[in-house]
Amino acid sequence: MSKENSKTIEVYEKTAHLYLSNSDEHDRINPARAKQKSEKLQELIRTSFSSLPKSAKIFEIGSGNGINAKFIESLGFDVTASDTASAFIKATQNTGVKTIRFDALKDNFPEKYYGIFCWRVFVHFTKDDALTIMQKVYDALEDNGIFIFNAINRETRPVDDEWVDFDNEYKMGEERFYSYFKQSDLDDMISQTKFKIKDFHKEGGDNNNKWLVYVLEK
Repeated sequence: MSKENSKTIEVYEKTAHLYLSNSDEHDRINPARAKQKSEKLQELIRTSFSSLPKSAKIFEIGSGNGINAKFIESLGFDVTASDTASAFIKATQNTGVKTIRFDALKDNFPEKYYGIFCWRVFVHFTKDDALTIMQKVYDALEDNGIFIFNAINRETRPVDDEWVDFDNEYKMGEERFYSYFKQSDLDDMISQTKFKIKDFHKEGGDNNNKWLVYVLEK
């Protein structure tokens, strides 16, 4: 586990409640846009997990407010949500989804899963962390299991990584570690596992290329 990720987890333990409240406030500024983004993500989840058996076990890394975990559960899957910060864990538990405290870099997955979902979490992983996570996820998936994740595109940023606190809804009073990935970097990591790239696209930002979105299959 990198010192960057460890320190960032400490920051979230103190400030996750601010992240939750600020995000809610931001969504209220433009509810139509927030709804559109939510529906787009839900369609990705629905389509990507459509090949999985009914009631298949799905694990989410970094559940935050629990909204995505709750949606996955609504599709008929057996969902386990997770996070490292107490405020996030409580928020997800309040949705009624089974939730555990889980550090993907330090902890072993409790069991095997047909799907693993990891949204806006790679932003806090170093390159070495990211490869470690991919390898652990691969081992935790059943055959033909699906891994969905995204990462911020390095091509939209002037640096590879940075410590930053933002002025928008993610402002929490303390800097966190943010890491940005080139598509070629992630493709190389994936090639070091046995994952197959089932789907890839870019989305978000002014040029629709802020996020690199991957759907991998074991």
